Amino acid sequence: GANVIIDGTTKGATSDLDGVATLTLDPGTYNIRVSYISYQATVIKDIKVEPGKINIFTVRLNSADLQINEVVITAKAARNTENALLTLQKKSPKLFDAITSDQFSKIGASDAAGALKKVTGVTITGGKYVYVRGLGDRYSKSILNGSEVPSLDPNKNAVQLDIFPANLIDNIIVYKTFTPDLPGDFAGGLVDISTKDFPESFDFHLSVGFDYNKQSNFNSNFLTAKGSPTDFLGFDNGFRSLPAELKKYNEDNFPDPYLNKAAITEVSRAFKNKQFQPGKASQFLNHNFSFSIGNQFLLFKKQLGYIFGLSYSRDFTNYTLNSGIENVFEGISQGQTTLNNDILSTSKEQRSTDEVLVGAMFNTSYKLNSNNKISIALLANQSGNSENRYQDGYKLDYASDSSVHIQNRVINYTERSFGNGQIRGEHVITGLNNLNITWSNSYTVSSINQPDFRLMRNTYTIDETTGDSLFNVGNNDKPSRYFRKLKELNDNARLDFSLPVTLFNGLKSKIKFGGYFLYKKRSFRENVYKYSIDYNRDYNGDVSVLFLNENLGYVNNGTELRNFLIMYNNKGNNFDAYQRLEAGYVMIESLVTENFKITAGIRFEKTYMHLLAFNDSTGTIQTNDLLPSIAFTYSLNENTNLRISANRTLARPSFREFAPLATFDFFGGYIQDGNINLKRTLINNYDLRWERFPDPGEYLSVSLFYKKFFYPIENTQLRHESGSTSEFQYNNVDQSYMYGVELEARKNLGSEGSFLQNFKVAANFSYVYAFVNVTNDELLAIRTWNPGAIDTRPMFNQAPYTVNASILYENPDKGWESALNFNVSGARLLVYQIDLPSIYLQPMPDLNFTVMKTLFQHYSIRFRVKNILDNTYKEQMTLDNNAFYKTKYQLGRNFSISLSYNFK
Repeated sequence: GANVIIDGTTKGATSDLDGVATLTLDPGTYNIRVSYISYQATVIKDIKVEPGKINIFTVRLNSADLQINEVVITAKAARNTENALLTLQKKSPKLFDAITSDQFSKIGASDAAGALKKVTGVTITGGKYVYVRGLGDRYSKSILNGSEVPSLDPNKNAVQLDIFPANLIDNIIVYKTFTPDLPGDFAGGLVDISTKDFPESFDFHLSVGFDYNKQSNFNSNFLTAKGSPTDFLGFDNGFRSLPAELKKYNEDNFPDPYLNKAAITEVSRAFKNKQFQPGKASQFLNHNFSFSIGNQFLLFKKQLGYIFGLSYSRDFTNYTLNSGIENVFEGISQGQTTLNNDILSTSKEQRSTDEVLVGAMFNTSYKLNSNNKISIALLANQSGNSENRYQDGYKLDYASDSSVHIQNRVINYTERSFGNGQIRGEHVITGLNNLNITWSNSYTVSSINQPDFRLMRNTYTIDETTGDSLFNVGNNDKPSRYFRKLKELNDNARLDFSLPVTLFNGLKSKIKFGGYFLYKKRSFRENVYKYSIDYNRDYNGDVSVLFLNENLGYVNNGTELRNFLIMYNNKGNNFDAYQRLEAGYVMIESLVTENFKITAGIRFEKTYMHLLAFNDSTGTIQTNDLLPSIAFTYSLNENTNLRISANRTLARPSFREFAPLATFDFFGGYIQDGNINLKRTLINNYDLRWERFPDPGEYLSVSLFYKKFFYPIENTQLRHESGSTSEFQYNNVDQSYMYGVELEARKNLGSEGSFLQNFKVAANFSYVYAFVNVTNDELLAIRTWNPGAIDTRPMFNQAPYTVNASILYENPDKGWESALNFNVSGARLLVYQIDLPSIYLQPMPDLNFTVMKTLFQHYSIRFRVKNILDNTYKEQMTLDNNAFYKTKYQLGRNFSISLSYNFK
């Protein structure tokens, strides 16, 4: 509703629901005046209009004071810039931090997970899961374009953020506080990923890049396995599928090895791919490609905009037997100062991965008129990860001989598919005081598929006289093949109303209300096949001998049964589940005085979750929750805010956590149980923030927060009468608490004309103290070997501190741009143990450098060095100030170069 006219005339236009006004003018020079009641008028001077060219200006109107003056605007802005997000952050009633697409390349981020590392209070685990303020999984939530998307991990609530390529993202906002118009199931933070919107004029981008890591690329010891011809596109073409001979059987009618000779021989020889030992081959450079094109034009005299993008990346990672260590330790007693190995002692490990990620996006928007707009967004991602792993160590007291060695081998391929379609609309009804109505419906189909996941363990001893190795595969270590598939459908819709009103002495306010609906359905299937190895005669370390047809099923004219296949399905590990959520809210955003704003409201969420396992076990959660919220913003001056808020949120368990299932963690040796009696968690949140926006691009803030959790879900080690076990179960504990502080600063180092005018520094720091009370039984058990143990422990995966720091140089006139970025997080609790010191992931200081140079008019070249400090990944236990490693390996340095072409 702002007036945009040619200064000195009556010709002009009115801005629409997007705040966009369009003027079509003859060639010449013009002054454009922008005005709106109770705001200062703005004049953009000396606009030169040339034939066939489009001039774009983003104008911010300042509130009027007693004397209304004209302001000359000389700067231009865009929605995806740091300055634009800082302006939004300053004016928003919500407390949030953000990062924009123009910052992604400066920090060397290739996906959403990499970009979020630079946001205050955010840590990334496993390269894909976001933890905000030290809280993850069920406490930190991710949404796409305002709509919920499912996790691709059967054991987590968290969305795997590495599936969203950076070149398809416009910005990422991390909400730190809850307001009723947001989903109520988060406590750490809500991550809202917005895909790119169409440009104002024709925009074309093309980029190609290469990475080198000496541990992974051109290394002839890289572990590989036979794959399908389509692996390079991120999916298996059926090469790893379950053979037809096995599809006709289930665990109830699988052939008896002693009653049906022909059938057991057929199924034992059914797999054409008999590889259990990873091979070795050299791999090419890591490489990536991205492409996007967008524009807008008139269709039936209405504005239509679009953007289409593609991305492709293939990354190889590897750590060698010289740098990889994997250990499992046995329980200890009082006074012990060292740990004894239980399964693998001084084990050397090698692990190689080949990961492909393909992404595609298409967004379009059609403006029916100035007050009505319809948009469609489509996003599809496909990833494939080939993992091959080899361990070599020895086991104490394996039988009666402590010299028995162990070899473990893993061949695994995992493909993830994600498809999302969203339609949304925005409408302004001028006859109802400019009532704003927004709606959306989002539908997502996602899946994770593990076809033919192979595991094999064998033992060997070394003859002291001859030095020969004697190999054996026992029946306790059956070679296994797993086939797993998870599929989830997710449908959610929302409808929001925002009505401008005048309250409190005629000051502008908004009444907002709306509804939300979510339905998701998940299915998980697992088939397990194991070989009973009864024939080791010719086995001399070459595992392929065991799976030759002449050693499978019945041989010697059907007179001798050798190695044969068995089906080992656990019906409880197959399940169907669904969740239904209905929500509604009402809230108000209002100025009480010119400098004091209040945001208050309440949200109601009704939840029903149900799971049915194939062994007839069930899990159900049914709740009705009221989630109130109140927040105050006091503007100390035009550039300084003081914010305070209090609200209640909740956290629901994942399907996996409340399912009565027991699954085995192949690499860690743990059995993980679900819990049918789990409750949802309620959280009271309190926040205080002082923030200042000195100049464009500059920011300073100090935040304090406190959270109290009621019935938080923690993973606890189970104990039997004989002592602790390697079995863990999700349980509600009574209460837990979190205190924290966040600091952030962004500063331009010099004024115009100074030597430092092109330099900028940015830093943020967060400190979090979160703890859970240890139960009396746990404390008594721990004090049998650690008499000084205290009665609290950290919350799972809670990082006690996070530090980000950057030095940036930008000289657009000469085409130079560079950044030195640093990131580190404190030690995080991974596994809480009773009969052993708990396992903590140790800090990994990460230092990266990026430099970019514009070449000619449309080309640019970029060089990056990642992990300059050559970090070591360490899962560590500490006893009597001595470190013992569950897992340890080097990450290696990455050197990358990319070339881009941009045409606007």
